[in-house]
Amino acid sequence: MLATLALAQSDSVFRTTTQLIQIDVAAEDKNGQPVTGLGRDDFELIVNHKPQPIDTFTATSLTPAPEVPLPRGTFSNKQAAVEVSQGRYTVFLLDWRNTNRMLQSWANSELPRMLAAQPPENKAALYLVNDNGFQILQEFTADHDLLLSKATSLWGEIPPPMAYIDQAEQAAKETVLAFRGIAKHLAGISGQKLLIWISTGFPDSAPHPPLPFGIRVAVKPADSPSATSFQIDIDNAVRALGNANIVVESVVSSYLGATVLPEFGATMTYDGPLRQIAERTGGRLFPPENNDLAATLHVAATDRAASYEIGYYSPGDLPTGLQPFEVRCRRPGVTLRYREGYFVDKNLPKAPVDKRAESQDVLERAVDAVSIPLMAKAARTMGNVGSVILRLTIDANALSLSPDGDLWRGKVAVLTRFASDVDEQLGDVPLDSPALTFTAEQRTRALRDGITLRFTMKLPAGASTLRALVRDEASGNMGSVTIPVSDLPEF
Repeated sequence: MLATLALAQSDSVFRTTTQLIQIDVAAEDKNGQPVTGLGRDDFELIVNHKPQPIDTFTATSLTPAPEVPLPRGTFSNKQAAVEVSQGRYTVFLLDWRNTNRMLQSWANSELPRMLAAQPPENKAALYLVNDNGFQILQEFTADHDLLLSKATSLWGEIPPPMAYIDQAEQAAKETVLAFRGIAKHLAGISGQKLLIWISTGFPDSAPHPPLPFGIRVAVKPADSPSATSFQIDIDNAVRALGNANIVVESVVSSYLGATVLPEFGATMTYDGPLRQIAERTGGRLFPPENNDLAATLHVAATDRAASYEIGYYSPGDLPTGLQPFEVRCRRPGVTLRYREGYFVDKNLPKAPVDKRAESQDVLERAVDAVSIPLMAKAARTMGNVGSVILRLTIDANALSLSPDGDLWRGKVAVLTRFASDVDEQLGDVPLDSPALTFTAEQRTRALRDGITLRFTMKLPAGASTLRALVRDEASGNMGSVTIPVSDLPEF
């Protein structure tokens, strides 16, 4: 990566003893209809039995934020800043790890039917869980035709058997590991995050022995004397998803009178984990009450039509364990749904910060970092070895420029990452760390016009996106901008 220099916040690392904790709250009237028009003063917040001030408040809208058109080849993370703070992100998660192949086929046919008839109003993504873990089939996009195309191309697979205790334990642990991966991947989004979990659930107790073909039975009650509880796995899933402020809507991937064969996977539906994980993160369980899964998926995706995000700054000396939330509405007749609380880990010795690994994590997130506003202009060259010419303008007002005699100094790190259309990284992530030195006059011009860096990079085969990230070395603040390769003009 060749560069030249020319003059023209959850991603923030705040060195303080407080942390902003955000809570997604759904509001409904006595008939279960969404309640709109609530304000900050309509809510009360109690954390760990103590009243807390509401420091931040946002009413989430199902209507996408209007996009500001940019010239071809020009990209910015300013639109992402609006979407992240006010928008809604919906993930459809197909759970092939725990769902019988026959019921996978049912879901694989119903999800495209829903997307074709009633596509999400905001950005949506399609993720998958199988025995290889969490996979991205389509990252967040407002192009619902693209999302539908990916959903239509799914075939399914036979999951590992789950007839004995060790197999059931493995299924539970692998599912929790996938949830942790999803929570980390979505950590940079402060807007509403809705995870539609399409599954028959993982075990909450020891499974029955294998059954004759075609027989389907209910799960053994968790309080049965001979049952082996997997409650700790459920708790771990809730902990990871809740701390990432992800609301789970559990949709049972089945239909009335469904009969499945054991050779195609699990024969039972585990309502316990499906219900617990949903309700403890502020969502709902949607059981198979009809044979119209497409309609159920639409209801789940629009469940929180009126929701609010409230936040408070938590002190850094909280005790280990769950800090339970209680949110009240001062308006009569309003029912609220929200996650159960925030989990605090033990105060383990802090390892030195690996800035490169920290930046790589942000590069791989589902949406752009917005603490540093960026504007990018890019073009591609053609020929035997294609390349991308990138002109990246950084808002200098978001950087730490320190006086040094008659000069002003700072330092930034710039990383770039090419990825395929399923967010698979292509090649290494190049790093450039230019030192910034300005006279007083140059600093004034930089604050007004920005700081422009120019790069030339080889374009890998199969690249769908280029993401550029800038990290201010003094504060740790980061900003990134995503560039679709197909939108690049020829140079």
